[in-house]
Amino acid sequence: MNNVSIIGRLGGDPELRFTTGGKPVASFSMAIDNPFRDDNTPDWVNVETWGKTAELVSEHKSKGDQVAITGRLTSSNWEDDDGNKRSRTFVTAERIDFLHTVKTNKEEEAA
Repeated sequence: MNNVSIIGRLGGDPELRFTTGGKPVASFSMAIDNPFRDDNTPDWVNVETWGKTAELVSEHKSKGDQVAITGRLTSSNWEDDDGNKRSRTFVTAERIDFLHTVKTNKEEEAA
């Protein structure tokens, strides 16, 4: 079974891009609280999501916003231009629930 559920805050604005076939994909990092660390530093997780979810998260979420993610761990392996073997592991989010939004100064002035 490959199932991941996490709650955290976006470490930056989601980056939306499109595949050559036109599929939207958004990437972002998340800070996850780790109660077992003495220094209270968060764990950082890279997240990727596809389709309508990618469009929605990139349109409505930004750095500091809190989200809950359900998805799966994904890993990829490749060889870089110098011939070095590279790999990365990230969460592919299948569902993202919007929990808390940090208002920007622009949003507060408009309200």
